Amino acid sequence: MTLESIIIGVILITIQLFALTIIRGTPIAERKILSLSGGVAIAYVFVYILPTMHEEQDQLGGDLALDSELYFLGLLGLIVYYSVYKFAKTDRAKSMNADASYFVQVAFFAIYTFMISYIVFASDVKTVEALFYGVAVGLHFIGISYHIGRDNERVHRRYGRYILATTTLIGAAAGTFGPSTGLFVDSLIAFSSGAMIFNVISKELPEEDYAHLPTFLIASLVYAISLLTLKAIFNW
Repeated sequence: MTLESIIIGVILITIQLFALTIIRGTPIAERKILSLSGGVAIAYVFVYILPTMHEEQDQLGGDLALDSELYFLGLLGLIVYYSVYKFAKTDRAKSMNADASYFVQVAFFAIYTFMISYIVFASDVKTVEALFYGVAVGLHFIGISYHIGRDNERVHRRYGRYILATTTLIGAAAGTFGPSTGLFVDSLIAFSSGAMIFNVISKELPEEDYAHLPTFLIASLVYAISLLTLKAIFNW
């Protein structure tokens, strides 16, 4: 484990614990910071995550390789988290105890934060690349935790944020000491990529009447161009 990984871990856990406070306490307007989060996250998905999944699929060999297994897992990730999102909107979910419906969502997002944390720490990134990992994943976690907690603030502050922080810590520990390559890691990358695509588009792209378009455009373009430039220079 590198010093950079430890710093990223502390930041991610802090974000899970205090996302609501961070967004509401920042001098930047709420809609601007959420637009910033969405812009960076969507650029991260298309410039880093999808190319990574493509590279892993190309390296996946063997007689059973179909040239699309990881993409199928990515599709499953998107479907699963779309289903969770739709469930939360159904009459059945609304008829449930509010806390029960919330905990169903938190359970799935706890798994999601575990996967993302595992991938970040299994890669054991260093220096400049660690900075770009940390910025993208940190802003992504801020957006996710905020959207989960804002409609269920009481139970989120009392229980949910600790669940998400704990699964982030477990994912970091598992990624540090577990395998960093192989089918298991490739599968996590693929499934979480599909989930991330859905979560970014459904939760972090700011709604039309709540977006700050200049912030979103600048954030996505600056992050994407910077990442493309650094990938070319450092051969990430």
